Amino acid sequence: MDAAGRASTILAACLLLCAPDSVRADSPAGPPAANLDLAPAAEACPEDPPPPPDAAAAGAGAASNLDTLRSLPKIVLKDAAYVFGSPVRWTGKDWAIVGGAAVGVVLVSAFADVAARDATQSHQSGALDDLTRVVEPFGAEYSWAVLGAYGVVGLVFHDADARDTAIDGIIASLLASGVITPSLKFSFGRARPNQTDDPLTFHPFQSGYTALPSGHATQAFAVASVISAHSEEFWVSASAYTLASLVAFARVYHNAHWTSDVVAGALIGTAVGRGVVALNKRIRSGEGHIRIVFAPIFGKSERGAALTIVF
Repeated sequence: MDAAGRASTILAACLLLCAPDSVRADSPAGPPAANLDLAPAAEACPEDPPPPPDAAAAGAGAASNLDTLRSLPKIVLKDAAYVFGSPVRWTGKDWAIVGGAAVGVVLVSAFADVAARDATQSHQSGALDDLTRVVEPFGAEYSWAVLGAYGVVGLVFHDADARDTAIDGIIASLLASGVITPSLKFSFGRARPNQTDDPLTFHPFQSGYTALPSGHATQAFAVASVISAHSEEFWVSASAYTLASLVAFARVYHNAHWTSDVVAGALIGTAVGRGVVALNKRIRSGEGHIRIVFAPIFGKSERGAALTIVF
């Protein structure tokens, strides 16, 4: 039911409940209520109309929301195992795609980083200042607000797709921009363009050098890819990816990242977002089965544990 139909049903139910007995068409005539024999509700009001269809739908929706929230920890665990265990089950084609993406990032770094930095810094304007200031938070706190809005709509109006969009977006964000990107930042230790003029300045495993990949771009594209994957409307996908691209541009415009940083972040965010949505659709349909087995290892001279993930 659309919003107008839902509102009219709620209003009609309120009027029926609040109306006095004398104006109810189905109120039986008889002696005062104090002299009536008590009887089960079904017999006392044999002509009571059945509950509105939306009442049953609302009950089912509430149960569905509760079931989804209860199963959330299991979904998160499966998603994490799937994403972090992906390299183990990559085929030759998958490795070729990943290798091609890595080569693309290197080529962008070699041929576009300095040129793009110089171009953005020499073409600053008031209009671009305003635009980038507005869109940049969509790679940080605003992205969580967007996912929160999807979650509220899904829970309040029992919209399963909106609810699943919020859940998948949160999981993808936590995995991509909360774990993968920070780990790569620390491992690469790349200096930002506001720290050096040389895009090939790296200080692996040292704090303070966190350019590669861009966290804002990772977050923006993770959310955009989840929203796009849950929608069949072209304008939704176009809007989501356009906004994510503007976030990436803003980071280069503000001299916080090299172009290759935001390209790497966009690839990571998109890959994780799409992967999470694909897996969770299988899980919700009952097709996605991931078995995780943890077993301690004890020997005469060894202590440890084995973690087995079966896809």
